[in-house]
Amino acid sequence: MSRRTGTRMPRRTPEETRDLMLRAAVDLIRERAQASGDEVLAAALAHLRLTQVAQRATAIVREQTHDDGARPITTGAIYQQWPSQADFQIDLLFHIADLQAALVPGLAESVVEFREAESEDLPLETVLMRLMEEVHRHYREDPLFRVELSFLLGAGDARLRAAIAHRQATFYDVADQAWQALLDTYGLRMRQPFVIRDLTRAMAAHVVGSVVVWFADPDILRDPLGEEDASLMSRVMVAILHRLTEPAADEE
Repeated sequence: MSRRTGTRMPRRTPEETRDLMLRAAVDLIRERAQASGDEVLAAALAHLRLTQVAQRATAIVREQTHDDGARPITTGAIYQQWPSQADFQIDLLFHIADLQAALVPGLAESVVEFREAESEDLPLETVLMRLMEEVHRHYREDPLFRVELSFLLGAGDARLRAAIAHRQATFYDVADQAWQALLDTYGLRMRQPFVIRDLTRAMAAHVVGSVVVWFADPDILRDPLGEEDASLMSRVMVAILHRLTEPAADEE
């Protein structure tokens, strides 16, 4: 039985319709990434139809409002936003890039964790390995990350390159601050001629590459020392940090 509120829902604005469609599309991509093989993953956007997205967006509205009769997203509303399927896909690329550019854990949360760890006399190596294991686990479990990898493989397309560049620029700006906060907390500075962006890029590249090889063989990153909360990946990242930094107290 349909549930109705007894009053008509106000007409959605174009921006509200856009947000609903993008959210619905991401929901569908996540589901396909979790349930499908590499072939579908590589073509996740190509297989995404506006009619399906509209149906999911309508379901989201009805779930949020607890009104099974809420006004559906129509084809007319869709084409007011995007004249074509390709226009929608380009917008979706940048939307996913924004989602994936978020720091995990967040900047504020990371800074608090660094300060608490330093006050408890936790070694930098312990803090860094725990952090990297958390980040690595997040990307292994995130279905959108697997879709993002397919973007990297198709980066010959100018639109894909633009979305990837947008994602990287947004991510690096925040990640730079997180790495700098870690160095400041533990009294370190970048070793010349390296700068903080070099550290950010090196760590990001290592995370992405290690996740890719983990998908093929999880045991490849098994910790050589046999510790449960460590891996070859996190130990290498500790080595990178030591190589690119030095004690700030040495500064003249």
